[in-house]
Amino acid sequence: MITGWGNYIQRNYKANIYYPKELDSLKNLLSKKGLKSLSIRGNGRSYGDSSINKNILSLKKLKKIIKIDKQKLILYCSSNCTIGEINKELLKKNLFFKVSPGTKFVTIGGAIASDIHGKNHHHEGCFSNSVQEIELMTSNGIKIRCSKNKKKTVFKATAGGMGLTGVILFAKIKLKKIKSNYILEKKIISNNLKETLNHYKKYNNWEYIVSWIDMTATKSELGRGITYLGKHIKSNKKKIQQIENMKFFFPSFLLNNFFIIIYNKIFFYFSQIKKKKIVHLNHYFYPLDKIKNWNLFYGNKGFIQIQILLKEKNIYKNLIELIEFFQNKKIYSFVTTLKKLGKRNNNYLSFPDNGYTVTFDIKFNNQIELFYKKLEEKLIEMNAKIYLTKDSLMKRKHFEKSYFELKKFKKIKNKIDKKNIFQSFQSKRLFISE
Repeated sequence: MITGWGNYIQRNYKANIYYPKELDSLKNLLSKKGLKSLSIRGNGRSYGDSSINKNILSLKKLKKIIKIDKQKLILYCSSNCTIGEINKELLKKNLFFKVSPGTKFVTIGGAIASDIHGKNHHHEGCFSNSVQEIELMTSNGIKIRCSKNKKKTVFKATAGGMGLTGVILFAKIKLKKIKSNYILEKKIISNNLKETLNHYKKYNNWEYIVSWIDMTATKSELGRGITYLGKHIKSNKKKIQQIENMKFFFPSFLLNNFFIIIYNKIFFYFSQIKKKKIVHLNHYFYPLDKIKNWNLFYGNKGFIQIQILLKEKNIYKNLIELIEFFQNKKIYSFVTTLKKLGKRNNNYLSFPDNGYTVTFDIKFNNQIELFYKKLEEKLIEMNAKIYLTKDSLMKRKHFEKSYFELKKFKKIKNKIDKKNIFQSFQSKRLFISE
């Protein structure tokens, strides 16, 4: 049985998983008679069903390649390398990705297919902004090299295209120099949502900024939280992050509303201790990676993560309304984060745009699909958008309304994937691959 990273019980499937060890084997697989559809899976870190199908292509056993040109600040690597594997080599040379996600267990192929964004989208945009070239294998076994300047439409369909245009084999990526492996982290306390939003104006010049929101606070404290600022600094510290494994599912009955309310109160008050400190880069960017399989914390029925994009216009009103909607339904997110996004790029299915993104982690409950239906109705009214990489429940109507360049994407997919081999349960659910 296989699931997305959320272990969501309603999306638990049996699958045939193929593990090619070389590119010729991959090419032969794509030409296999009777193979009607195939999803591509990197390290399995997308939350829902975007990398799941009856047939799955796993890239884990393909040879991994990492080449770094320190002078030109260029990385050339195979798509099955994870951010963490590459960071081990980059940090030795005081180099880093221009854009990094919240986990280092994402593969480069997954980062491109999801067109991930980090805590600095207001400055650097999406991951694809630093991708100079992608080498893609299409369903007929042909290799295509695409970039922002060469085969541009293929690039715009592949970056953010959720693995539906072909198999990303290799990528060339622009890097940046950093002063050390350490970040100056500054925590700013906000007592309500207005203060939280004001931090994004006041501290916009910081390289990185993200906020934790207390979803249980009400009345005059509604929307209070902790904003984490960060910037690269020079430091001679030596510290390696230890990674622990959670070996069993956490008893889910303990993760109830009462526990979440108490946890949020404790976290808010204890976070006010030591507001400024120097932390290792891993600690700032990948805090949850300290526990490699932290998803087990939500119990054996799993959880869903919902990441929502709200436009700049009416942001305060819409965020208040959204938080109150969750509270009125007595649905409490265990971890809720807020980030400011910059302007959107030209990729057809990329998620970010000018505005704010808020992310909710919700433990499975028997009413979750009914709750989501009501939530989606509200999101449509707000002209909000859901991130495909985090999606488990979005409906076709909402998807087509919010991803307005879908027709352009489908045109390119149909052109280079004429047999419509690359599909996932998500792409079928949303009618992306028909």
